[in-house]
Amino acid sequence: MDTIFEKKLIEKIKPIYKMGRAGDWDHILRMVNLCKYLLEHENGDKDIVLPTAYLHDLGWSAIDFSDFNKASPNVKADSVSFTQHMEQGAVIAGKILTDLEYDSQKITQIQRIIKVHDLPEIVFKMNNISATLVVEADRLDRYGHTGLERFKTMFGADKLQGSYWEEARQLRRDGLKDWFRTQTAIQLSQKLAGEMGLFD
Repeated sequence: MDTIFEKKLIEKIKPIYKMGRAGDWDHILRMVNLCKYLLEHENGDKDIVLPTAYLHDLGWSAIDFSDFNKASPNVKADSVSFTQHMEQGAVIAGKILTDLEYDSQKITQIQRIIKVHDLPEIVFKMNNISATLVVEADRLDRYGHTGLERFKTMFGADKLQGSYWEEARQLRRDGLKDWFRTQTAIQLSQKLAGEMGLFD
């Protein structure tokens, strides 16, 4: 993905993200940077990984996600909007990339990843390093100081305490063994987990 295409893509998607969840655009920018870091150390296809990183959460802008926000951390994945955002995101991404005349075979791959990007167990079975890097970068943004800020922006500062936060902390602890496959992401996740106090 060249710089000119990247700028065109950003111009198209930034206003759409502003219609979705609070903090999502900042999440996208961090995730793209995480993908670029992972790509320096792992063998993914940047023409798949980076557009997918930019586009993967567009679906939140097209749906009512109140059920996701109201659900406790352990059952968010059971909410209707959780599935809808992946399905809608794949559709929106396809339209945008087609409008930008991106390679049609790559569009198909990108849509396939977006449609399941929040289901690591399914993505890892694809045995596709580019898809794996997208999932790892997305999950890495749940850790570290920025992970705490993102959580606070999305769900409210009051959720950083009590049973809600304990559930979220435990999910992140479990995620250290479930959400990462490459050595680069495993090492970085451990570092960021320590930074946010997961082992305290």
